[in-house]
Amino acid sequence: MDDMTHQDDVADTVFVELVRLPYTARWPFVIVGASLVITGVVLFYLIGDPWLLAIGVVGCVLTMARLALSSRFDRLFVPTPASARLWDRRFAIGVVAMAACVSAFAVRCFMIPDMTAHMLANGLVFGFCAGVVTRYSIRPKMVKAGLAVAVIPSTIAAFCNLDLPHTLQSFLFVLYYLGSLETVDHLYETTHEQLTLRTEAAALARADVLTKLPNRLRLAEYFEELSGEIERSGRSFAIVSVDLDLFKHANDRYGHAIGDELLKIVAARLKRLLREGDLAARVGGDEFIAIHDGVDSAGDAERLAERIVSSLSAVYSVEGHAITLGASVGVALAPADGTTLDELLRKADSALYAAKRNRPGRDDMPDHEAPSLAPPDPPPGAPVSATAPRSSGRSPASIPSASGRP
Repeated sequence: MDDMTHQDDVADTVFVELVRLPYTARWPFVIVGASLVITGVVLFYLIGDPWLLAIGVVGCVLTMARLALSSRFDRLFVPTPASARLWDRRFAIGVVAMAACVSAFAVRCFMIPDMTAHMLANGLVFGFCAGVVTRYSIRPKMVKAGLAVAVIPSTIAAFCNLDLPHTLQSFLFVLYYLGSLETVDHLYETTHEQLTLRTEAAALARADVLTKLPNRLRLAEYFEELSGEIERSGRSFAIVSVDLDLFKHANDRYGHAIGDELLKIVAARLKRLLREGDLAARVGGDEFIAIHDGVDSAGDAERLAERIVSSLSAVYSVEGHAITLGASVGVALAPADGTTLDELLRKADSALYAAKRNRPGRDDMPDHEAPSLAPPDPPPGAPVSATAPRSSGRSPASIPSASGRP
């Protein structure tokens, strides 16, 4: 993974967190909704205006809808950029809709020749704007849109009373609105910077230094996240254990610098083979693990294993050298082959070692030497080559799996 890809991953993680955080703050819009309905009922009792009562009821219904949306978010949100964009739009619609309710309430109040209604409208507008700015500024476009919808019509309605107190009130609306825009930008930039620093530090602790792939720590975290989703949805996923063949010989022959470049290319090829939401991790010198989500059958996982073997067996061009490695793979399916990471890794590794034992030239090797990656040295001048050979009569689709499938 190059620096640009790393920066993109950090930006995506920060964006997902910025979208998630507003859903954790439910009291602000609950308070606004309750204030609307209570104020609407009180003013209806005092001055008998049905429009204020109706707007208050609409605000109450909107508040319940937003609570339901937040509950759905807790159950259904997937921490990916695509999912975050969808939920971000939904939340923004709720904020702007509530701003419209506050604005409509204030406009109606200023149309009534009653100072009590004007005072309550003033409090609602300022309260709504203060809550939105202090809690949701991490989504600045959404907040600025909500402020504009709440403040601009209210300001015009107050000014239309054409007296000094209402003119001053309109001036204060505009003054605090402009000040809020600067506050929103400041809070967003500060929060974004802090989240970026935290995400970068967390990424460094969870990434392999050389390949920038996730390491064992991130692999374990991802497995726990995925396992929770699997329990809710009932779908399955595959663990694919990957071991490079002849990497040690290439590393010894061409040097560690070229060996490092080979591992980076292997990492890049693995990432290209996986879908968004899948994970490839480096767990050892030339050992990798891929987690493939949404597997409908063993055949799906085995086809991915075949693509991995094919891709990693293609020629590597490094500093003028054409180097060919090979790959051995083993597959385990969850939950059929296990429900814990350790159990699935053991079964995938067992399937991988079975693949090694079944290769040509391995039949007479003692079992305890089966995991070795050291075939006979190539003759002087010959290219380093190992293309994950299979025994005669064994089709390319015959990728060993933990459950004994061909």
